[in-house]
Parts: sequence; structure tokens; C-alpha cells
Amino acid sequence: MQLTLRLAASLLAFGATCAGQTTAQAAAKPAGPAGSLKSILANARARVEQSDVRATGRLVQVAANGARTNNPLALASHSFPDGLRTMITVTTPDHTRVRYLLTQDQTGHATIEARHQIDKAPVKLAPDHWGEGVAGTLFYPEDFASGQFFWAKQTVLPPAKYGARDCFVLKSEPDPGQPTQYASVTSWLDQKSGAPVYVEAVPKNGSPTKQFVFYDLEQIGGLWLSRQVEAKLAGKPGSTILLIDHGSPHAHLTRKDFNLTAPAGSDAAP
Repeated sequence: MQLTLRLAASLLAFGATCAGQTTAQAAAKPAGPAGSLKSILANARARVEQSDVRATGRLVQVAANGARTNNPLALASHSFPDGLRTMITVTTPDHTRVRYLLTQDQTGHATIEARHQIDKAPVKLAPDHWGEGVAGTLFYPEDFASGQFFWAKQTVLPPAKYGARDCFVLKSEPDPGQPTQYASVTSWLDQKSGAPVYVEAVPKNGSPTKQFVFYDLEQIGGLWLSRQVEAKLAGKPGSTILLIDHGSPHAHLTRKDFNLTAPAGSDAAP
């Protein structure tokens, strides 16, 4: 789930969206043999821990009949000493705006706050509401961060191909008390760049597996970025496509860029 954006570590959407490995990282001494759990985790966590991304784009909901609904999107993600912060701002076709702030510590433990245009103050979301899609899409708020790489249980599965890419495969599982909608997240990571190319997220509630496919992988400013991520439910028609139109992988963000106190419909919103 990288963001994704997890342009974001989790576009973060599992990584959201930025799947980055800096030139300095690539030249650094590896944490362990290529393909080892230590090496795979070190690279995946480094992408999150060095996140400093701002991006704009669209969340496109594709119905079973092919009809499309565009939701403008703004993203910001930065790793501070106390953890990762990710701000998501989405505007629906009726011009209603909502913002989400994800705060994630070094163990992958996250909190999510939301502020709708009509809200007088931010509201902390209980974990049982984390499965409500952003603007009615298949992307959950937590899909815009890469907390799974910090969960306690990590298992390296046999290497596999996804399309033409040779991948390391990592299965991540949370502790019982870890707030998340997922029972497990399995990531196919390109062996050359470390970037995610495919992710399967299995919900705790028994719903169909969510599948994330990363397209248009390219290296920009030393980072491997995916400009398009598609989310689908296994065996179900329709999908949601995250499209990144513009962005900066070195945005020099500060804490003031993650302030939810301004109303969601105000000009102060990112």
C-alpha cells in the first residue's frame, strides 16, 4: 500500500504511491543479503521514513458499467522524528471537501482523524470506521500509509514474477491489538527498485481481498514513483484508480502542513 503516493510512501497506498529508494540508499551498504527479511524490511521502511511528498491528482471511481466519477485529490506526507504524518484532501463532484490526517509511529500504530466540510472540529475515527472508503471509493484512509511494513509479524514468501518484473514477496500481519482493517497485507516488491508493483490486502471481516496494481513506475529525482494505482475487489466488477497529475518528492513539508484545525472547505486546506 504505498503510499502510496503509499508520490507518498504508502501511495503510499501500500504505499501509498511513492515507492522510493534514494540514490544514497542504493549506494549504502545493504542491511542483509538481497531477498532476506532484514534487507527487504530495511528498504521498505526507509521509503516510509524518508517520505517528504506533496502531490495532486484524482480518485476515479469506475462503476461496473464503466461510468466514471472523478474526485480531485491532494496529498501530503512527511516523516517526522516521532513518525509519519499523511494528509489527504478529497473533493467530491458536489464540491464537498473532506480531509483525513493519518499519524503513524515507528511501530506502525496509527490514528486517523477526519474533518468534513460541516464539522466544527476534527473527529478521531474509531478503528471500526476505518473501512469506510474515501469519497465512497475502494481506498480506505489507511491505504495512504505503509504501516504494514512495521507490523510485528513479517514473512518472506518465495520470489515470484508479477508481469515482467521479478519480485520479492513479503507477507505482513498485525498484532491482535493493532488498529487496522486488514488481517494481512502481501506485497510484491520489484527486486531492482524495491518499489511495490502489486499488493493484496485481506480484510479482517471476511470481505473480498483488495488488490492494488501499480502502473507507470518511473524514477524521478532518485525516487521510484508510481503515477497510477488501481484498487479492485477480487471477483467483483468496478475499481478505483488513483491518478497522480503533479507532485514533488522533496516538498520540504513542516508540521504546519498537517493542521486539521482549519475547516475543510476553507482556503487554508491543502
